[in-house]
Amino acid sequence: MMKFSTSIKHFQDAVNGVTQAIPNKALDPRYENLHLTLDKQNLTLFATDGEMSITALTEVESDDQGNMGVKARTILDFLRSMYDTGVVFEVDRQQMSEQGVVGITTDKGRYKIPCTFESKSEKQDTSFDIEFELEVDELLDIVHKTIFACSIDGMRPAMMGVLFEIDNGSLTAVSTDGHRLVRFRKSCDVSQKEKQKVVIPARVLSVLQKLLKEGTVTVSVDSSNKTIRFSSANIVLDAALIVEQYPNYEAVIPLENDKKMSIERSLFYDSVKRVGRFSSIGDIRFSISSDALKLAAENINEGESAQETLPCSYEGDTIDIGFNSKFIEAALAHIDEENVVVELGSPTTAVILKPEKEKDSGNLIILVMPVRINN
Repeated sequence: MMKFSTSIKHFQDAVNGVTQAIPNKALDPRYENLHLTLDKQNLTLFATDGEMSITALTEVESDDQGNMGVKARTILDFLRSMYDTGVVFEVDRQQMSEQGVVGITTDKGRYKIPCTFESKSEKQDTSFDIEFELEVDELLDIVHKTIFACSIDGMRPAMMGVLFEIDNGSLTAVSTDGHRLVRFRKSCDVSQKEKQKVVIPARVLSVLQKLLKEGTVTVSVDSSNKTIRFSSANIVLDAALIVEQYPNYEAVIPLENDKKMSIERSLFYDSVKRVGRFSSIGDIRFSISSDALKLAAENINEGESAQETLPCSYEGDTIDIGFNSKFIEAALAHIDEENVVVELGSPTTAVILKPEKEKDSGNLIILVMPVRINN
């Protein structure tokens, strides 16, 4: 017999966080359960999909100890359909069996769901050789600025994550899908004898965006087991790192781009968004001269076209260059500054977009490959 009481909202907050580890379609029944371990007032919740696991600690009212597993979907659906009220959970074990029943009592009703008493898979021993601390909003800023450019192509597993390069006093995050690349560098209180590289799956980072609220987060890496841990407040996320070699991104950053355009970011963003909608395949043409940027797109099949002219300041020979408008749009959406600088080389060389004024703390460049345009 194991009994504890809490409020629906308090319990749901913890369950919502932990069940992020379970994919919507859990194909493997071993990973369908939410595991609960009760030790008097401390209730530990745990869920895993084998690659990523989340543990949360929450307080309840109880004098009991014990553990059980319940189907995560069942308990989630129940909690989502409830209003906030006090709730009592009472667990009964069937004799000589690993099965049991959880009785749930609230002010308006009584509910029963099955449970099991299998012991959850024990975590392997980890020994962390890299550890540093970040403000939660700093880490979320890094994730926000890089995750959008990760690849979704399962044939290129390394590019389905964000590369973190951890060096003395700095952290560099890189993402690419082969058509665009983001490099975001920020100073960070970390001391490493030599530069370390880890590739964190994009899925793990997108779960962190939902889990982390405020305060600080400790990032711990176990290089030999290729795992990473994020701990913040009363929640811990453990995940497997991507073991594939990350491509040499430095080789694709052009150093010869001698043409520079400076333009107001929001004006540029809105214009790309509007004009890009008129293209049959999403391509947009930029014609840049000393004080003007012309944007043009057309959909010949439908007889649609669009053209806009924006003021800009530009140093270099006039140039015509084409892009996938969605890639330019996404890049501009992830730059915070009022003005953006675009560095260009030739119509076939990658361009670099970056904030005009580099903030002291961050250092962001976004590379976009051009596309061929028909004259």
